[in-house]
Order: sequence, then structure tokens, then C-alpha cells
Amino acid sequence: MNVKEYNHCVRHLADDLYRFALRYANFSAAAEDAVQEVFADLWERRDKVETEGAKGWLIRSLYRRLVDMHRHDEVRRKVEFEKRGVESGEYRQHERFELKDALAKALAQLPEQQRMLVLLRDLEGYDYAEMASMTGLSEQQVGVYLFRARKTLKKLLEDYR
Repeated sequence: MNVKEYNHCVRHLADDLYRFALRYANFSAAAEDAVQEVFADLWERRDKVETEGAKGWLIRSLYRRLVDMHRHDEVRRKVEFEKRGVESGEYRQHERFELKDALAKALAQLPEQQRMLVLLRDLEGYDYAEMASMTGLSEQQVGVYLFRARKTLKKLLEDYR
């Protein structure tokens, strides 16, 4: 990948990646940081990443970075709650974090390919053809993996109730 191709990726993919990160992070500064770090990683690995596969590479890298950020925040939150206890006004917010955490844990139990497809389809709204081209799977495989992933997620989240 040369400089021109890299700049083309930044111009055409940055907004999509930011929206994806924002849905996962729910915090604009964290989303911006994650996207910027992923593009910096792409620049450092530009000689190893094919231009045609850059979008898929960026999405996978961004997803992994967001998961790492979420785990770090989870640990920080637990320490804070232990230090000062959960006050009544914070309890509902804590419940939302627990639900988000349950979903993140359920997603983490999925195979990586299924997890990525669920996020691309259900959070980003990509269609099967786009996801197939990003992942190198056929549209039929995308559909099968999504079905299996959703079935597994349903089973895992039933325990949350």
C-alpha cells in the first residue's frame, strides 16, 4: 500500500469506522482515539496490508482495540465501585453497564468471525454482500454464521435475565 492508497482509505473509511467505534464505545473521544490508533497501525503495516483487504483489516483491528478498551474500563469501574460503594443514583447506571457487560461477554464467547459478522450486520448495518467481500466468505456462509451467532447469543443472554 502506497501513500496515495493509504490516504484514500482514510478519506473513505474513517467515518464508517468512527460510527462503528462510537456504537461500541458510546464515548466520542474513545471512538476517535481508537480509529486514529487503528489508522496509525495501518500506516506502520502498510507494506504488509493489501489495499483490497484494508477495510476488513481496519474493522478487525478496530474491533479488537475496542474490546481491549472495554476490558480496561471494566476493571477500572470495578475498582471505583469497590472503593466508594454503589450509591442509589449510580445503581441504574451500573445495571446498564452490567447489561452491556453481559452482551460483551456473550459476544466474546463467539468465534471471532461470528462476532465480527454480528457487529458488522447488527450494529453497522452492512448487507451480506458487503460483509462477504470484507471477510472473504460467501454470502451463504455469512448468513449461516450470523444465524449460529444469534442463536448462541440468545442462549447466553437468557442466563442474564
